[in-house]
Amino acid sequence: MKKTLLIATLLISVASWSYSADFVPTVLTLHAPATIEYQFDGTGLNIPLTVAGTNAAVWLVINTNGQAENIKQVRNGFLGWHYVNNVDTTVYVSSRYSREPGESSIVWNGTDQDGNLVGAGTYDYYLWAYDDKTARQMVCDFFPIATEWTPQFVHVYENGEDGLPMTQPMIMGAQIWYKSNPEVTYKRHGTHFKWVVGSDPYDSNLLQTTMCGFYQQKDTGWSLPEGSFKYGGPVFNPNDFDIFYHGQVNTTAGNNYTPIKWQFVTDGEAIQDEDWGGWDNFEFEEPGSATVGWNWYEEPTFFTDGNYIYENSTGPFVEDRVWNQLICLSFDGELLFEKTLEDQYKPEDNNPHGYSNGHILNIYGRENNRWGAIGISNCMMKLYDTTQLFEDPEFDDYVVYENNNGDYFLDSAFEPDQEPNWMCFGDSKEVSCRRDTICIDSNGFSLIGVAYHGLTSFGVMTQDGTGMDIMSFADDQIADDAYRKGGGLLCDSGSSYDGLYWCEPITSDSTGDASEKTAFCAFDSIHGIITNLPTVAVEEDAQAAFAVDQNSPNPFNPVTSISFTLPAADHVTVDIYNVAGQKVDTLVNDFMETGKHSVVWDASGFSNGVYFYTLKSGDFSRTMKMTLLK
Repeated sequence: MKKTLLIATLLISVASWSYSADFVPTVLTLHAPATIEYQFDGTGLNIPLTVAGTNAAVWLVINTNGQAENIKQVRNGFLGWHYVNNVDTTVYVSSRYSREPGESSIVWNGTDQDGNLVGAGTYDYYLWAYDDKTARQMVCDFFPIATEWTPQFVHVYENGEDGLPMTQPMIMGAQIWYKSNPEVTYKRHGTHFKWVVGSDPYDSNLLQTTMCGFYQQKDTGWSLPEGSFKYGGPVFNPNDFDIFYHGQVNTTAGNNYTPIKWQFVTDGEAIQDEDWGGWDNFEFEEPGSATVGWNWYEEPTFFTDGNYIYENSTGPFVEDRVWNQLICLSFDGELLFEKTLEDQYKPEDNNPHGYSNGHILNIYGRENNRWGAIGISNCMMKLYDTTQLFEDPEFDDYVVYENNNGDYFLDSAFEPDQEPNWMCFGDSKEVSCRRDTICIDSNGFSLIGVAYHGLTSFGVMTQDGTGMDIMSFADDQIADDAYRKGGGLLCDSGSSYDGLYWCEPITSDSTGDASEKTAFCAFDSIHGIITNLPTVAVEEDAQAAFAVDQNSPNPFNPVTSISFTLPAADHVTVDIYNVAGQKVDTLVNDFMETGKHSVVWDASGFSNGVYFYTLKSGDFSRTMKMTLLK
């Protein structure tokens, strides 16, 4: 199921923000059993599925369960280019199913991808879906969600300053290109912005901006003025959205770089905290040299998982520093670790089309110190686990999966004799594939935004990096690969704005790359267990743990059941909240005994929509989403 949420109040108080509801998406919701009993005898297993909200293209994924510690540094896949390590692996990916809203099923015959019966036991199953029938809906008409030939400079924030999911997520980013119209302030380099999802997509007055100092407006050409600065992608302090951090590169000789902390001043100049940081300045090679290539890759991007700041350097350091330096620091400015990801650094193996070598373009993480990474001029797509690097920066067993050369997925230069074999760009855009962005949903699926790949706008990989399928949006029209599509991000917090946030559609009237607008497409994923153990036994094994099940049925009209397990007798509350974070009903407020319990909510007096139920018992608390459809 979606990752659990803790919701006591869903609103953050920022008086200057405007909460219009002009962008109101229709979300996609999947529901299937949490546990399914199956004897693994080759007969068809029908997995009940309920689709709500939109049409859905659905895939079934079967993974091993509880075997991660037994899977060590395994190479498999096309030419052995797929690498997995310390992760449960994918044994089956279905073809695409088309489903309309309502009840249906998905069939699995108990086989792996080669058609062989898998051994009896317990497996994770996942359903992943997106709306492939509806045109994307405009979220914001005047800023991009993704990239402009650069690392990621925009982030989606799902949790508020109190750490709880926001009713309306927020997008925060920076303008990192010099636009042709300096009269529009949010088009100027050095501008950082906030945007509340759900605001009027066409009202630029609702965009909050602040301008960092030291910028200079570029007049013409690619060259930057003497003494000017370039800023990398920013991140907010997760506990204070008036504080943000980014890297700064001096474009004069030496190109020294330093991270900076700022206070966001709406419609004014941001205020630098000159006491923050304390790093020595790092120096880059001269811009435009054969080693560096394009100088815009020198803008380091900051990322955060809500606990730390991560910086992905995409330019080479002099002396003993090289590309792909992953740096982690605290919000107090303490350097926690730095790690050179040398396995993706190929300084002597240049791309024949002028790309200087393979380096990381973007990283993305949700939780548990796991970071997805994609390369710009090679085909590698990876997942890193940085947990051990906090204790030992020399630790080298940090790769969870690796698609070297794309593992035949999202790769147009996969032939064994391709020189060099890591290079995924062919001789023209028509036979190339560019990876623009990576994002990961709450069930561990990685979405890769791509361009120059026909109608394809993104590809999806499973939890171990297996290529699931390549996708097009319903409004994709251009297949001649003349434009970059830009990629995108996602929101998957259980809010009524969950979905894919992608760059605008490319049409026959487009005059450039898709990098000026942000649009929405619905998606969802859920998780369950398939096992040959009796369901009763599985439930008994779980008695020792606190657990809250997805309500059933879901969606429902008007009655649904909420089941939960208590590890110890204690006082219990079960409260119902609407999407505005207001408590609308209380189902339980009493002392309850250890074990399995179930309560019923009759929503006859409530309107259609998304609701949340929060169960609290002692130190335990869990919130789940449900949908009332009348």
